[in-house]
Order: sequence, then structure tokens, then C-alpha cells
Amino acid sequence: MFFLIGVLLVCMTTWGRTKKRIVPPPTLYGNRLDTLTFGERFSLKTNGIDWLLLTPNLGVEFTLGNMNWSRWTIGVSGRYKPSGREVTTSYHSLIFRDVRLDIRRYMHTKRERLSWFAGIYGTYGKHDVKLNETGYDGHHIAAGLTGGLVMPLYGYRNGSSLDLEFSASAGVMFAKHDEYRKENDSYVTIAPATTYAMDWSPVLYLVGNNVLRVSLVYHFGPSVSNRYKRRVAVDEQYRLHLYDMKLHRDSIRQANTERREFRRDSLDKVDYERRFEKQRLALEKAFIADSLRQVKKLEAKDTTKVKKK
Repeated sequence: MFFLIGVLLVCMTTWGRTKKRIVPPPTLYGNRLDTLTFGERFSLKTNGIDWLLLTPNLGVEFTLGNMNWSRWTIGVSGRYKPSGREVTTSYHSLIFRDVRLDIRRYMHTKRERLSWFAGIYGTYGKHDVKLNETGYDGHHIAAGLTGGLVMPLYGYRNGSSLDLEFSASAGVMFAKHDEYRKENDSYVTIAPATTYAMDWSPVLYLVGNNVLRVSLVYHFGPSVSNRYKRRVAVDEQYRLHLYDMKLHRDSIRQANTERREFRRDSLDKVDYERRFEKQRLALEKAFIADSLRQVKKLEAKDTTKVKKK
């Protein structure tokens, strides 16, 4: 199995080095721009932990969007290990044959070369687990949450890349299986399957849910370090568009500010004029009243002089 993995990696490396790039992609600060071709949206992956358990597996992931900043993907992976049950020897089995569906959303960490993802998964398949006297042969369904980190390992001349993915999953599993034992050089079912029920058997849960995965991922498009970024980080036209929108918003904000200030100044001016007119009328009224008092005082003096004479 390890020989097959080595041959696969050598073939991908050789293909990446010999294939000519037809049109060199435009670059901006070292990043690919704009659209991805249909082929660049695919990735191939294989889980190393399953290979350690002697279970061949392969997966395909597809980006839901043809832009570098598209962050949603959908992936399908499967594993198949043929049954090797033999009654002539002591039989131990850890066999899984299932299909898994993943829906993920990728995001970048503060380190530009690392990205992380979170999503949901669902699994359906068949298992045959026997690690002691009693074995379990049946079907399982699992679903839950998944997340992990992706880091680039190697970049090819054609723009493709080989990445390393660490992921973990947690969810619930429902299983329906026959219980069997070895008796007189044959395997006998001691408890037939009835219906699906929640199963927390440690081995079945860990392996059936792919709780831990260490995968090699071959991206046909740009490296993961240049994908799943914020759009403003890779699209110059979009940055210019955002800048124009900001200028427009700032212009409107400035115009509104000036209008409010002008209105406030106008109201202040009207209030000042009103208060000034009120003060002027008060002074004029006081002046008239004072003038009348002076006239009356002079008249009183004249009347007094006439009486004395």
C-alpha cells in the first residue's frame, strides 16, 4: 500500500514538472487573480490513517465558485477494503467500506500560508469489526461537524500544489449489525440485526466517523495559501471598486456634515438677529420711557415756578 502511495506522489510530481503552462496567470502581490478554470476547482485527497489500517481510500473536493476567494467546497470520499474472513485461522477484522460527503467553508489564519475550515459531514457504509470473540457485521450511518487545518507542502510548475491536511470530526453514529462468533471452524450469527440504533462502540465510532484524518491533498489549481482569501486581498478591480464606494460615501457624509453645519449656522444667525431685535426694541422702549420721565420732570418744574410768582 505504501508503495502505491509513493508511486502516486512520484507520478503527480513528474506530471507537475513536465506539463507546460499554456498561459501564465496574472499576479498581484504573488497571488492568482480572478477566475479559476473548471479543472482548477478540483482537488484529490487520500487519508494516511486509513492507509495505516490497510484501507485504500480516495476523495474528490470541488470548490463551489470559480473565484479565488470562493470559500465553500463540497467533497466526496470513499474507502474500500475487501473482506478477508477465514475460518482456518484466528480471525480479526477491521473492515470499512463507506462513502462520506463533506461540505466545508475555508478561512485563512493570521499566517497567510495556513488556512482552516469548518463544516458538516455525513457517512454511509458497511463495516465488519472483530477484535475479540464477538464480531459485528452490518451497516452504519454517521453525521456531525468537522474542522481542521491545511498547509502547503509543495508547489508545481503548472500552478498545482500538494498540501497536508489535519482534520477532526465529531458526531453521532447509528449502526445495524449482526453479532457473530467462530464456532467449530465456522462463523455463526448469534444476534441478527434488527434496526438502526445509536452506537458508541469506541473502535466503530473512531474509525467509522474518521475522527482523526491526516490527508495528502493535490490541488489542480493554485496553492491553498493563495486560495480562500478575502476578495479584497486578491482582486485589484474589487479594491478599486471598494475605494470608489468609500469616496462616494465620504463625499455624501461630508456634504451632509456641511449641510448640517450650514443649517445650524443659519439658525444661530436667525436666533442672534431675533435676540438683537428684541434687545433693540427693549432699549428703544426704555429710551422712550426715560424721555417721557424727563419731559414730565421739566413740566413739573415749570409749574412750580409759575405758582411761586
